[in-house]
Amino acid sequence: MIYIGALLLVGSLVAIHEFGHFVAGRMMGVPIAVFSLGFGPRVAGFTWGETDVRLSLIPLGGYVLPAIEDEEDYLRLDVKARMLFSLGGPAANFLTAIFLIAMINGLSGNISAFQLLVAPVIQASEMFIFFIISIPMIFSQPQEVSSVVGMVSVGGQVMDAGLVAALKFAVIISLNLAIFNLLPLPPLDGGKIMLDTLEYLDPKLAKVYLPACVMGWVLLIGLMLYATANDIARLST
Repeated sequence: MIYIGALLLVGSLVAIHEFGHFVAGRMMGVPIAVFSLGFGPRVAGFTWGETDVRLSLIPLGGYVLPAIEDEEDYLRLDVKARMLFSLGGPAANFLTAIFLIAMINGLSGNISAFQLLVAPVIQASEMFIFFIISIPMIFSQPQEVSSVVGMVSVGGQVMDAGLVAALKFAVIISLNLAIFNLLPLPPLDGGKIMLDTLEYLDPKLAKVYLPACVMGWVLLIGLMLYATANDIARLST
C-alpha cells in the first residue's frame, strides 16, 4: 500500500508540473489539445473545454500538447509565449516545493509568519541551488541516476516513516523535477527554452528545432531505459 501511495505522490507532482504548462499556455493564449499523464495510448480521460485530459498507458511522465497541426504551427507561435509555456512546469514544481516546506515548518511547530512565508522560499532556493551544483554527478556517477521505479521504491520506504518524512520526500522530488526539466536538452523544457532563445537571436536557427528535438528524444529515452534497468537491478539484489 505504501508503494501505491508513493506512486500516487510522484504522479501528483508530475501532474502539477504539467498543469503548470497548461496554465502558462492558457495565459499566453496558447490553445491546449491534450493534457496527458503518461505516454502512449489513451487509457481513460475526459474532455475539459477544448482539452482532452487523459491517463496514458506508459507512466513515465506526462505532456501538454498545444492545439497545433505540426512543428511548423508550433514555431509560428510567438517565441516569448513558447518560452513562458516551457517555464510553466518547472515554476509550478518550485512553487509546490515552497508550499510543502511551509507545511513541514507548520507541522514541526514553526508557525511564525517568517517560518511560513519567508523561510520556505529561502529553503527551497538553497535546495534548488544545491541540486543544480550536484548535476555533474549524472556524468561522474551515472549508476546513481534513478527512474520512476527507483523514486517509488525509495518513496515507499520514506512514506512509512510518517507524514513529515513523506512531505520532505515530495519536496526533493518536486525540485528535482523542476531542475531535470530545465536541463538544456531538447525536448525537455530547458532545451526548448534554449532553442527558442537561439531563434529569438537569429530566426534562421528555427530550422534546427525539429532535428534537435528528435535527437534529444533518442538520448532521453536511452537515459530512461538505462535508469530503469539500474533500478530494477538494485531492487532485485
